[in-house]
This record gives sequence, C-alpha cells and structure tokens, in this order.
Amino acid sequence: MENTIKHTSILERTGVFTEDSKRRFELTLKYNGIKGKRVLIIGINPASDNIQVFDNTTNYLLNNLGTMGYSEIVVWNLFADICVKLKPCLVESNDDNIEYLKKLLQSKFDTIIVGWGNTFIGNKAVKEAKSQVYELLKPFAKAVHELVDKDKKYQSLRCIHPLYAGQRFSGRWELRKYEFPKEKKASKPDKEKVSEEKNEKPLKGKVAEIKK
Repeated sequence: MENTIKHTSILERTGVFTEDSKRRFELTLKYNGIKGKRVLIIGINPASDNIQVFDNTTNYLLNNLGTMGYSEIVVWNLFADICVKLKPCLVESNDDNIEYLKKLLQSKFDTIIVGWGNTFIGNKAVKEAKSQVYELLKPFAKAVHELVDKDKKYQSLRCIHPLYAGQRFSGRWELRKYEFPKEKKASKPDKEKVSEEKNEKPLKGKVAEIKK
C-alpha cells in the first residue's frame, strides 16, 4: 500500500521487589525509542507482584500520561507491601521503602505526582510515612504536582489517586502545583505567656509585703 507509515514502540516493564516478592519498591514503565519526559508517581501501595499483568491503575497511567508527553513512568508507593487492601497497622517497618525513595530522587524527574489518595486520614503510621516523604520532596518542590481534571469538577480534592482519576475523568487529566502542608507553630498567646514568665521578677521591700 502507498502513503502509509508504521509506528512501533516497545514498552519495557521493570519491577524491583524483595527476594520473597512480598514487597515492591518500584515499578517502571518505559517506552523505548520514544523521546519524552520522566514522571514519578507516588501511590499508596502495590496491588500485584506480576509486572506482566496491567491493572486498571497502570492502564490509566499509560493512557493518560503517555498523551501528556511522558515516555517513562516510575511508580513508588508510600508502603511497599503488596496487597489488595492495605492495613498500615500490620506493616512491621517502612524504613527500607523510604530509603529506596531517597535513591530514586537522586535521578532526575521532570514531574513528581503525589497520588496516594485520601484514605487512612488520621492513621498514625500513614501520617508518619507522609511526613517523611514531605521532607524528601521539599528540595524538589517546583516539580511536585497533583492530578486534577480539566473541567475543575474535582478541584476541591487533593492527592487524587490515578485509579480514581482514571475512573472519573480519564482523558482530561491536568497537573496542579502541589501545596505542602504548613508546619504547625506555637500560638502567639502561648509565646507571650512564656515570655512573661521569663521576664517576671520577684517583688522586693514594702511592695512585696503589700502584694502578700
């Protein structure tokens, strides 16, 4: 046939696991032969140890981020334990997973997307893990974003998970600058009270006797 062209791309899939394959530290999806941007997705936990099977989340990432110019997608999760439903209280230690994130951040990413969703709000283990991640991401604040839809229907939501974004507004993804949580500071009255206590001096002489 005349006037035809052929496009070919090879998707390379790489997973980094513990020896028993019960925990996954990284999943990389890379289109070889295609020049594009590199993105890091921060999710909540991996659901499968089989990199040959694409779950809905993976498909949404490929279909949406691919059209946004990303040819390499790296997925790291807040917790490395592979399970369908995460139970943070059962996670023995997350230190090695956090150390792996440090290693990942040594390489260059055009974009980092916080997409761990809005589950486990108030959970102590999750809160601690997020705080560790915030500290590691601060030097890269300009590159940190979150997902939002082009129609702004879900703009009130924060840290939208790619699965939720795919189910609600696939094909209409946009990136919004991520706002890090503000650190809590001591209230002004408390500071003033401490200052007054430090500056308070004992009364002397007749004035002291009157006060008694």
